[in-house]
Order: sequence, then C-alpha cells, then structure tokens
Amino acid sequence: MNEKQRVHAALSGQAVDRYPVTVLYNQLYNRDHFAELTDESQWHVWAWQCAPPDRYLALYSRMVEKAPFEVLQPDIAPPRDVRENTTFIEQDGKHFRLNKKDGTLTELPAPVSGHAFDERANETQYVFDKRDEDEWVEIRRAEQIIASGANDYLEAAVTKFGQEHFILSGGVVGVVYSCSWYVGLTNLYALLIEKPALIEYLSHKILEQNIETIRQLAAAGGDAIYIDDAMTTSDMISVKHYERFSLPYMQEMVREIHRLGQKAIVIYFGGIADRLEQIASIGTDGLQMETSMKGYINDIGETVRKVGDRVTVFGNLDPLGMLQNGTGEELEAEMKRQIAAGRQGRGFISCTGSPITPATPLARVLKFLELGRKWGAV
Repeated sequence: MNEKQRVHAALSGQAVDRYPVTVLYNQLYNRDHFAELTDESQWHVWAWQCAPPDRYLALYSRMVEKAPFEVLQPDIAPPRDVRENTTFIEQDGKHFRLNKKDGTLTELPAPVSGHAFDERANETQYVFDKRDEDEWVEIRRAEQIIASGANDYLEAAVTKFGQEHFILSGGVVGVVYSCSWYVGLTNLYALLIEKPALIEYLSHKILEQNIETIRQLAAAGGDAIYIDDAMTTSDMISVKHYERFSLPYMQEMVREIHRLGQKAIVIYFGGIADRLEQIASIGTDGLQMETSMKGYINDIGETVRKVGDRVTVFGNLDPLGMLQNGTGEELEAEMKRQIAAGRQGRGFISCTGSPITPATPLARVLKFLELGRKWGAV
C-alpha cells in the first residue's frame, strides 16, 4: 500500500498493512523547524509563506523528504495580489516586510520561540443583536476565495504528491470558538446562558461561512478536511450545551465534507470522555483528541471501546512529556500501548495529541515515525 491508500483504508475501517503514523497540524512543525527542515535561515520562513507556488513547493518538498509524515498538510496561500506585492529585506541586521505598492516597511518578529505566529483570543464584544451580526459576518463564497489564490499552494502540492500521499487540505474552526471573534471569548460562555438565541443566530452565520470554506478546500483536490471543534470540551462546557451549540453544526459540516467526496477529521483539544457518544454520532471518519492534561483524561483504550466501529481514532501521544522529553524506552512503550489499544477499534493512526513542540529535534520525530511503523504492522 502507498501512503494515500493506507490512510484512506484506516479512516474507512478497512484492512491495512500497518497503521499510518503522522502528526496533525504538521504545518506548525514546518514553521517552527523551518531551518532544520530546509537548511535555510529561519528568517526565510516569512518569505516562504508568501512565496510563488513553485518556490513554496520546492521548500515544502524538502520538508516532506526530511520528515515524512503520512498525512501531508500544505498551507493556505496568502492572496495572490499580496504575494505579488510583497518582498522581504534585511537592513542593519533587522528583517522587514516591504509592501511594494506603497513602500511600507514592517519589521518582522524573530520566529524563534513558540510557533511562528502567536494568537491572542478576542475579548471585545462587537455584536449585540441580529442586526450587528448581519453587518459583521460577511460571507465570502468559495469561488471568491479560490479566485484570490488561496488554493495555489494546495493545488501545487496535490499535483506533485496527490497520487501517492494523503493530503489534508486544511479545515475550519467550529462555530462555538468562532463566535468569540464577535462577542469575546469570556463573554461567550455567559451568553450561552444569558442570550442563547443571539449565539445560535451567530452560529448559523458562521456555519454558512464554514461551508463555503469547506467547498473552497475540497476544490483543491486533496483527500480530507478537518474541523477543529475548539472550546467545546468537558473543561469548557457541559454535555447539554455541547449538544445544543456544537453537535448539530458539526454534523452539518461533516455532511458537506462527505458530499464533496472528502474524508472528515474532527479535532478536540480538551477533555471528551463524557461526550464520546455524541462525538461518535457526528458521522466523522477520524477523531483526534488531546493528551490527558489539565485535570481530564483522554484514554485511548476507553475512547476506542466507546466509539467502537463508528470512528477511526488517532493516537494522542504526549508531545512534550513523551516525544520531546521521554526516554527512548518510554517513547517506545507508550507507542506500543496506544497501538495495542487502537487494534481493538475500527482503525487507528499513530499521532501526537497536540502539535510537535519547537524544542523537539528532528531525530526524535524520525524515531517516532520509525517506532510507529515498526509496531503498527498488522
């Protein structure tokens, strides 16, 4: 089996020669470890993320060769006009982004700690009623997004790798967290109780945009699309609120992904042991969950038993305590344990429970891939 066939089979509950081994959100790993994976300056990561498709693909191909994950996740391209009017320069030891249209120079932060970009949750409420929501949530149709050039990198990667490799074209964020962009993250949880109709109307608007984004991603010709159902886990909301404010929207998005001939993967960074039955009812092909932490336990064995033959489960290896800091013996033992648990279910894919940390060297990533392939043989 080639990698594409193997991942498709695992996600469909069909026989495989061995379980695939990968990391979701591996585009974050590529950014954090750009220099290690390309032999270029880490500063060049900024230019790479705004490069013409052929330049992007050349460096991406080096990354795939050095860290051969079995699910590839290329980047969404910046708008074509932005790429054509942006260049990067160095002056007096500092690095800048130059807007060629107006000559504006913007100094770049050093991409050396954490992920290559940082994000801070919105805490400002911008919408207070339906009129505000209609004004603030502007729907961009799939055709508009494609016309901007967003699929350029994906299409280049599909052309080169799509016959042999499984490509995760990207994904969308679930509606609950997306509401925070308009009402503020802290406010959001109070509004679920105080103004549920406001959140439901906003969620339907966000769902409409997510459907358009799913259509845009599917048009690139890859194999799968993910939904990161952020902030709907046991450490954040009740099962009752999950069933009302997340589940029906997740089901609708998965239906659209399947209608377009794609595999669907749902991702949960948080505790899900108390809502596995609901998650299994979404109809998704694959489920990735976070490593046990922050007071909750996401056990592979329990998850596999509860979802049964309805969902293929991804591993949730601890990327810090095990992949980065564990001994070789500890890493191997944990991978064997997770694979053994995965054998009891519909399908299994060895994976970390969160993105690879910036301090994890390539040698450890290659060891993870080696062990997964060794113990995942069927």
